[in-house]
Amino acid sequence: MADYYYYLWSTTWPNLMVLFLIIGMVILRLGWKFVCTWRYARDAWGFLIWTVRASIWIGVLGVYIDLLLFSQPDWFHRPGIIQGSVQGKSFDTGASSYVLDLRSGTERKQFYIDYYVYEQLNVDDQVKLMYLPTRREVVRCEVMGSLL
Repeated sequence: MADYYYYLWSTTWPNLMVLFLIIGMVILRLGWKFVCTWRYARDAWGFLIWTVRASIWIGVLGVYIDLLLFSQPDWFHRPGIIQGSVQGKSFDTGASSYVLDLRSGTERKQFYIDYYVYEQLNVDDQVKLMYLPTRREVVRCEVMGSLL
């Protein structure tokens, strides 16, 4: 499980850092505005305006978080684990990535792998994969048996 979240962190840390920076700046700004309102404008209008501003900024943060979840949905899914035999491997020139065809029982699925795994695997190898369920990128690959 740690491999799964380490892989997600390594691929999405710039997005998460920018999101945390935006959240931190909004919280600091709203906190400072609240303190200023508390000190200098202790009336209903001052707090009403602060509440409206806070609501707008919470909406903006909601949009940013929704964009993160749209671009990186695997953060809130459990890793997929599958065991099966390699039916084929290829290079997809359109996506510039290596594709692994895996058969597990009666179902056949495709996964995206890196060059090192591509070179190590052979057709008809028995493998166990941990992968991102939405993007189908392989996080960990264990060769269980080989015909060679």
